[in-house]
Amino acid sequence: MQKETVYVVGHKSPDTDTVCSAIAYADYLKKSRRIKAVPAVFGEINPETKFVLDYFKAKTPEQLRVSEGQKIVLVDHNEKSQNPDGIEKAKIIEILDHHKIGFNCSEPVICHTEPVGSTATLVAEKMINDKKFKITSQLAGLLVSAILSDTVVFKSATTAKKDIEIAKKLGIKAKIKNLKKFGIEIKKQKASMEGMNAEKIIYSDFKNFEAGDKKFGVGQIEVVDFKEAKERKGEILEKLAEIAQKENMSFVALMVTDIIKGGSEILVSGNTDIMEKAFGKKVIDGSFYLEKAMSRKKDILPPLMEAFELTEARPL
Repeated sequence: MQKETVYVVGHKSPDTDTVCSAIAYADYLKKSRRIKAVPAVFGEINPETKFVLDYFKAKTPEQLRVSEGQKIVLVDHNEKSQNPDGIEKAKIIEILDHHKIGFNCSEPVICHTEPVGSTATLVAEKMINDKKFKITSQLAGLLVSAILSDTVVFKSATTAKKDIEIAKKLGIKAKIKNLKKFGIEIKKQKASMEGMNAEKIIYSDFKNFEAGDKKFGVGQIEVVDFKEAKERKGEILEKLAEIAQKENMSFVALMVTDIIKGGSEILVSGNTDIMEKAFGKKVIDGSFYLEKAMSRKKDILPPLMEAFELTEARPL
C-alpha cells in the first residue's frame, strides 16, 4: 500500500527559518517516522534564503499550490492568517512553531511550541535527542543558518539560551568557523532594497494579524543603514496606504530594521493612533523610530495587541 504524502510547509512570504525548517523536518519525519514527508513553500523564496540553499547545495522545496485535501505539517506558524490558502479543507496532523498560539482545530493534533528564537532550534533539538538520527553537514548548515537569520545573529530579543547552544553544535557539524561572521553574511543578502519596488519591499517578509474585529499587517525588511529607506519613504508609504485600503486593514506597517545599528524605523499608513498608543511615540510624516527593536514577534506585536485591547475596552 502506497504511503500518502504529507507536506511540511511554513507561512506565507517564506523566510529562511520557514524554508530550512520545512526541509529539515521533512527529512527527519521521513527517516525517523517513516512518513512520506515532502518539504514545500507557499510563495517565492527571498534572496537570503536562496543564498543559504545555494551555499549548502540544497534544493528549493516545491511550491504548494493547493493545500485543500492534503495532509499538512505546519512549521514556523500556526495562525490562520499566515496559513497556505485552502488550509481549512486540509488535514493538519502536526504543528511545530515558536510563535504565540492562534490555532483552532476540531480534533486533537500534535502541537509543539516553545518560546525560542527559531523553529529550526526545535527541529535540531528533536534530531539531536534522537540517537538513531544522523544530522548531515548539509542539514546542520541549513538549520544553523535559520537560527542565525531568525535571531538576527543572536541580537533579537527573541533569542533564547537554547538557540545559542544548539547553533554552536550545528556550526561545528556544518564546519562553520565563525558563526557571527557567517550570520552577518547571511543577513546582508536580504539587507537591501536594491532592485525591489515598494510592493516587493513590503511583502518580502509580511504577516497579517487580527485583533478582535480589526485586521492589520506588519512587514519587515532588514538593511545595513537607513539611507535607502529614507530616499524611498514616500513611495513605500503610498503603497502601504494602498494595501491598507485594498485589504480593509486598520493599518499597515513596515519595520525597516538596521541589523548593524540594532533598531527599526517604523513606516505606517492607516490608523496611526493605535501605533502611538502602543509605543508612546508620535508618528511624524508616517514614521517613527524604535531603538533596539529587532523582532516583529517580540518588540512589535505584544504592545500592539495590548493597545488594541485597551482601545476596544474603552466605553462608548
